[in-house]
Formats: sequence, structure tokens, C-alpha cells
Amino acid sequence: MPIKSSPAPLAISEIVTEFGDDAGGSDSLSEYYRGGANVNDVSSNNNVPTSGAIDVGDFYGAGNAVSAAASAGTNIDVAPLFGSPDTFTNAVSKILTIAAPIQIVGNNVALTVPSTMAGTLDIQNAGNIIGSRGGGGNAGSGGGNPEGGAGSAGGAAISIQKAGVTINNSGTISGGGGGGGGGGMGASNTTTNTINFGAANYTGVHNNGRGWQQNWGANGANQSPGAFYDGTSFGPAGGPNTTSLSQTTDPGGGTINRGNPLGDPGPHGGHTKRYNVGGGSRVVASTTPGGAGGNGGNGYGFDSSSVVNATAGASGSSPGGADGGAGGGAGAAGAGGSASPANNGGAGGAGGNSVTSPGSVNYTVSNTGTINGTQG
Repeated sequence: MPIKSSPAPLAISEIVTEFGDDAGGSDSLSEYYRGGANVNDVSSNNNVPTSGAIDVGDFYGAGNAVSAAASAGTNIDVAPLFGSPDTFTNAVSKILTIAAPIQIVGNNVALTVPSTMAGTLDIQNAGNIIGSRGGGGNAGSGGGNPEGGAGSAGGAAISIQKAGVTINNSGTISGGGGGGGGGGMGASNTTTNTINFGAANYTGVHNNGRGWQQNWGANGANQSPGAFYDGTSFGPAGGPNTTSLSQTTDPGGGTINRGNPLGDPGPHGGHTKRYNVGGGSRVVASTTPGGAGGNGGNGYGFDSSSVVNATAGASGSSPGGADGGAGGGAGAAGAGGSASPANNGGAGGAGGNSVTSPGSVNYTVSNTGTINGTQG
């Protein structure tokens, strides 16, 4: 347990009891400089000098640190590394050492300091701590999602859920790179073709047949005629004396001429008088769908089996599919997918934090190594 707080009297024997005596023999305060053989250089001992003048009063609140060493692994929870749960939840100074070349990775967060911690924790990292990569967004395509999908965010390297943590980094701490956004699907292209046709006999099937029909209502009232040719409709318009009709099926532009009558009788009640086709033209539209966009590239980071570098986005397909965005490097956001004239590309995923914590939790970082990603 840490040494008691001021102003209670403090004896050198209490200091020796807390920190031990590595050299043995008579006890002297000169054996208890911070960073020396007996006193750990951790934040809870910051009042203890590293050299020069030293006094018993410098040791109020100081304490001997409990040390643990991390091995390589995935999704590491710091608490079990200190053995007994009481060690992690007691108000003692703790030191976690991550030696080179140890690598700790995560499927989201690589290393977590849970909120159950009491006391202080000094993370001394000389290894590599790496969050998960962000996945690239889906390409825009004709399957109901023409716009490119968003890339996913990279994972954080370290999550700190309780105040009192100091990170001394001489290694590498990297959040995962965000995934690139998917490219948008290309614009469809519609062309028209005019097909001329000659005279044809009446076949009497509207959907795919050929013919002209003049309808008469009750008591001989005439109605507008209509015609059809291989699935294209013309009219209705005009009356019994009309001999040419315009195309009404999209995109329009064709005409049909009335041919000879079939000689249907004309009773007084409502009836249909049929005619052959005298020729004409029809305009047919053909639509070519746009090409699929390219998938977004994956970001840097752990991909559930190994640490991978960021990849470029895939090229869009012809015609007109837009390229996917590149995945982000360590701790960096992915690039957005490109847009086509018809569809937007997806947003790039955010880069993972090097260190993340709730807003109310403060921590300290001292860095002589490499840190990639925002500290949040």
C-alpha cells in the first residue's frame, strides 16, 4: 500500500518497509532516489527526486509499484496481467511493461485498461500496439444500391477507461486505418432505334400481334381507333376516317397506317371493326445499365489473422463505374469513393485512435517512439 499522506510523522523505517532495501545494510535516503534500485520511476512517486537533495517528506503518498509484463496477443485486457484481481483493484502503483518486439493487436481495440482499476498504472511500451483495420465500402451496383457504401472505421490501439494511467512510449502505437468508400455505379445510357415495317395481316393479339381496330359504341356511336405492332401501341386518336396513328408507347416517334378492312359486319350494337396494317414505323428504346463502381480499399491494421497494409480502391467497371477510395494508413481515415454522374461514392471510414477514453477520463502520454492516430 502507498505510504501515508502528510502531515502524519514519517520515519525512514516506513520507507524501507514500503520499498525494500536492495543493497541491504544500514538505511540511507540516498538509496531511495526515484528510478534507482528501490523506487520505481512512476507517476505516483513523482515527488521523490531522482538526484540531489532528498527528504523524508518527499515520500508522502509514494508507493512501491507492482509490475507485470505483457506477452504478444489479441484483444488484451490489462487487469488479468496483474494476477489476483485484488492487485488491479487496489490503490497501488502498477507498471505494465511491453518489451520489443512484442506485438499486441485487436479485432477492434488492442489493449484495454478497464474501469475497475484503482491506483495508478504506468504503461511502458517498447513493442507494437495496433488496432484493427477498417473495411472498404461496397461498390455501387445495379442490385438496389447504386451509390457506393461507406468504409468502416479503424479500431483504437489503446482504450483507457479509468483515470490514473501514464503511457511512456518508445515503440509504436497505431490506430487502424479507415476503409475507403465504394465508388458509385455509372449512369445508364438509353439509345433509340427506328424500325420501319411494311404491310401486315391482322393477327388479333395486342401484346405482340399486329392490327388496327375501330370500335363502335351502342347505337352506332363511333370511338377513336387504336393499333398495335409487335408490342408497340399507337393511338387511340381520331375517328372512323382516321388512317394514320402516332406511337404512344415510350419513347414515341413512330406512326402506323391503316390497311384494308377484314370485312367485319356492322350491327347496330357496339362492335369492333378490324383492319390489316398498311405499314409504318416504330421507335424502340434500349437501355444499357452503367458499370458497377469499385470496392473501397481496406485500411492498415489487424485483419483477424495478421497486420496488413492499406490497399488501393478497385477501379470501376465500364461503362462509367467510379473508382473506390483507398484505405487509410495507420491511424488515418480512408479516402471517399469517387462519384459517377449518376451516383455518389461512399464516405471513407475514420481512422482509429491511438488512445481513446471517455471524456471524463484523463491520461498522460510521453512519447519518444511512433504514435499514429488521434488521442481522444
